This record gives sequence, structure tokens and C-alpha cells, in this order.
Amino acid sequence: MAFLNKVKNLFRANTTEAKLPSYIQNNVNPRDHWNIIGELGDGAFGKVEKAVSRTDPKLFAASKSIEIQEGEELEDLLVEVEILTECKGHPVMLGLYSTYFFENKLTVILFLFSKFSKNVINFQLLLEFCGGGAVDNIIVELGHALKEDQIRYIAYYVCDALKWLHSQNVIHRDLKAGNILLTNDGQVRLADFGVSAKLKSDREKRDTLIGTPYW
Repeated sequence: MAFLNKVKNLFRANTTEAKLPSYIQNNVNPRDHWNIIGELGDGAFGKVEKAVSRTDPKLFAASKSIEIQEGEELEDLLVEVEILTECKGHPVMLGLYSTYFFENKLTVILFLFSKFSKNVINFQLLLEFCGGGAVDNIIVELGHALKEDQIRYIAYYVCDALKWLHSQNVIHRDLKAGNILLTNDGQVRLADFGVSAKLKSDREKRDTLIGTPYW
């Protein structure tokens, strides 16, 4: 995983002298491009806020702050960042906008604002804002199950996304209604790669039990 190794080296070196991948904008402050304008919710994994682009007031992002310890949790987050980086541009993947490295802070916009404080790193993920919400919440608000044609529409795009992920040797491992989002105009987005895995080959398997048990 070239991206993962380069990012881990940046954390170890904590210096701008490290060689950065070409898609990381060096010495650019992400706060010059994005404003936090409100709160979307507060869940088990931290506060989710709404951000807006300074240059395009019609471009919104969902911002989630996560506090993690260096080690296994950092490794998992960097795997998620790598997967989102590789998925950039696929129409059904939750949008990743750009990446920054500024004052020894890595910001992967998806978006990653990172702040170094001894052994704790605070990350802020900024992702494409999907105003339609998650499918599980939509079902609750409707008060009844989705119609067959609605299920067919969503399933088609989710299967298309999974087919592409599997061709990249990526397994999602937490596919559920809560991780399928809709944009304001009804486009489907597959989200949350927090427990996803990047395999070395299409013959590799994972034997860990992970994800949401009900699903």
C-alpha cells in the first residue's frame, strides 16, 4: 500500500521534508477553503458537522472529528483513507475532495485535519454531504418499508459499487442501510469504509468477524 506507507512515514518523520504523493497539496491550509457552519448530529463515533466551501457556496461536506490513539486505530483509519483515495471519481462512492499537508498536519479532504498532541491524533473527516440521508433513516421517517422499485434502484447502484471495489481487491465488510446514503437529487452513495480491508490479491481471504451483526 504505497499511500499507507507514505502517510505512516509522514507521521513518523513529522516533517514537510518527507516526499509527498503528487495528489497531496503541500503547505496549503484547508481552513482557507472550508468553513464549519453547523452540526448535523452527535453519534457514537463523534460529532458530525456541516462544512461549506469558501469558493463554491453550493458545495457542502459532512465533517466528522475522531480522536484515536496511535497504533491499530491509526492503521485502520489510514487504510480507510487509502481506499477512499483510490475510489475517488467512482460515481457511487462517497466523494473525496482533496488532500492537504500543512504545518505538519495531514488533511485528507475526504478530509483529514490532523492535530498532533503527544500520543493522540485528532482527525476530522470531511466528506461529500448527502442531504437525502441514510436509507435506514429514510425508512424510519416513511414509517414503512421501501417499495420494490425503490429497493431495485438502490441495489443496482450498490452492486455496481461493490463490483468495482472487488475489482480493486477491496472488501467493504459493513454493508447496511445506514451506510447507503442518498444525495438531495436521489443519487446513491456507498459510505463508511472504517472496517473495510484492502487485500493483496483476489485470492486472499479474511477470517475475522467484523461489521454489524444484524446485517
